[in-house]
Amino acid sequence: MAGAGGWPAELEQRRARVRGLVEQAGCDLAVVFGCDAHAEAFRYLTNFAPVLGDSWLLLGAETRCVLTFQWQIEEARALSGIERWEGAFDPIPLVLAALRAGRPRRIGLAGHDRMPAPAHRALVEGLPDAEFVDLGAAFAALRRRKSALEVARLREAAGITDAMLDAARRLAGKGGTEAEVAAEVSIIPWRRGARCAFETAVVSGLHHPAPIRRPTGRVITAGDSVMVDLGAEVDGYQADATRTFVVGDPSPAQRRAWDVVRRAYDAALELARPGVACRELHRAAGRVIRDAGFEVAHRTGHGIGLATSFEWPSLDVEPAPLEPGMTLCIEPGVYAPGIGNMKLEDDLLITATGCELLTRSDRGLEVEP
Repeated sequence: MAGAGGWPAELEQRRARVRGLVEQAGCDLAVVFGCDAHAEAFRYLTNFAPVLGDSWLLLGAETRCVLTFQWQIEEARALSGIERWEGAFDPIPLVLAALRAGRPRRIGLAGHDRMPAPAHRALVEGLPDAEFVDLGAAFAALRRRKSALEVARLREAAGITDAMLDAARRLAGKGGTEAEVAAEVSIIPWRRGARCAFETAVVSGLHHPAPIRRPTGRVITAGDSVMVDLGAEVDGYQADATRTFVVGDPSPAQRRAWDVVRRAYDAALELARPGVACRELHRAAGRVIRDAGFEVAHRTGHGIGLATSFEWPSLDVEPAPLEPGMTLCIEPGVYAPGIGNMKLEDDLLITATGCELLTRSDRGLEVEP
């Protein structure tokens, strides 16, 4: 794999762990599925996700992959170290043919929570003598604690994200539109050989707060609250961070709301250490927000890795304790008419004794008009 940078050993270790799950479940092989924008399970084992279409990995005595399109097979082969790749606009007949050739009795499935019902039905009806076993939860648990390679990619993504946030700070007071700010900062990852993890959000103004929306042609003016929510992606690993700016002098209401956000952020950050239940971070931040008379508009954070908002854990409900090697973001926010959007979000790595902040951009509220 040209330019692999540690990937061959990493992928072999991951596949070996999944083969162990397959053996423990008494299965003959695993079928790992990915779809547009949600191919995390597939990418975890291949270091590849197609630009478009579904992806299937058959992991057994022989390893092979099937895509909806053939366009990227050479790229996929180079990134994954897997030789057998095929593509067809309807990939299911290829998948069924490969499975039938091996005559499996039990097939483990991962990523099938994203599998369309017709595809799942085709598997079950096409292999009537096989038993399908859900390996999704066990497979997902393998991804919770990040390897040294994964942490390195997330650190790099966080560094680029900081550069995006710094640029947004410089641009916020220049009198441009939300869309112009989003466009200027979104080009930064591409210039550094990365990409945007998700669509950049820029939300300005005071009277129509919304935790997230697309940028508009609204001109940012003095007195506005300006929230930017963005992230860079490196080798599939996605950062996610937010800063809020006020153009000029913040009003008393804006200062009070920002103080609440900062205290909620500090309350969550203080609990970001091994042994603390994930949901306790959300509860601590939520108490600060509610006690100040504001509504808790959303969860306080979530995992980061091969996804952001969909990555384990969801801090509002997850009872499992934090462990070293887990990566997440904390993102308390206050949203109110007359104040606008106020949110602060950073990425962090749980360490043996606490946590390490991965995003470090200036957290100050004021920018000059």
